[in-house]
Amino acid sequence: MNAFSAEDLQRLARHGLVLFGGRLIHQAQPPVTDEQLAEVERRVGRPLPPTLVRLWRVAYGGVLDYDLRVDYQGHIHPYSLRELFYPGSDGYNDLWGWLEHEQEWARQIAEEEGREWDGRLDFLPIGGFEYLERLYVCVEPGDYFGRVYAWSQGLPPAWAMRLHEDAFARVADDLEGLFAQLAYERDPLAEEADGSGLELLEALIPLEEGDAADQALAERVKACLGALVLDWQAALEAGALCARPDLQRLALERAVEADDTALLERLEASGVELGQLIRGGVNGPVFARLLKRDAVQAWFAARGIAERQREDAQ
Repeated sequence: MNAFSAEDLQRLARHGLVLFGGRLIHQAQPPVTDEQLAEVERRVGRPLPPTLVRLWRVAYGGVLDYDLRVDYQGHIHPYSLRELFYPGSDGYNDLWGWLEHEQEWARQIAEEEGREWDGRLDFLPIGGFEYLERLYVCVEPGDYFGRVYAWSQGLPPAWAMRLHEDAFARVADDLEGLFAQLAYERDPLAEEADGSGLELLEALIPLEEGDAADQALAERVKACLGALVLDWQAALEAGALCARPDLQRLALERAVEADDTALLERLEASGVELGQLIRGGVNGPVFARLLKRDAVQAWFAARGIAERQREDAQ
């Protein structure tokens, strides 16, 4: 999605769409000013990593509409990265609110450790979803400066296949690396699509209603979005599924969801390890039981593929 001219980018920006790291941000806020950067650095107590400055020079906040999974030590978690925080945003908290939240935690930890807090943060929250997910950039000088981390809140045990304790993991070396992971698990351009990408397609409607150049640009953007679909079916047809663990997991999920034993047989023939953990810390047999998919449950049992799950998924 990087092959757009300066004029293309201007046309997109007129509709609140900007490009960073090969992905579109919609409802994009204006680029950060030098004064705003200085204010963030003053509140954080440290210089900001170049990767964050590059993002904010494109858009000082906005909305993302992609899929992302985070590996929390083997628990594959569907991560909601919707907001890019900015001052005055209308989410659960704006950027200043989340900074105050982090400052309070840092102060509390310092008190528990019997020391005085120096007023500086090590991690800056820059995005997430409500109070459930937060994305951080490391601002502490050293080897991890600019690295990107994900945090997710644990939910009560009644929530099957969800994290039951708070989790924190490094997800990318920089924000460009994180954005490169944003994709679509289901095709947003397909009929009756109901996953991620629909809001972004809606944001393209004003462009589609514009002049001929706008309409052509909208079609090119949609083609680029289609190229971001994690196409496990094409990989299966090409005999390349075993080289892509992420696509294997998706294929197994789709087979269980559809109660499709024929697909499971194709996956077995292609060399896919059928008992592997797929999402939420569980494997296919557990997923089938939770979804009450009787045919695939029986299929797994007939082949001696036992239930397997992490303790934090029980």
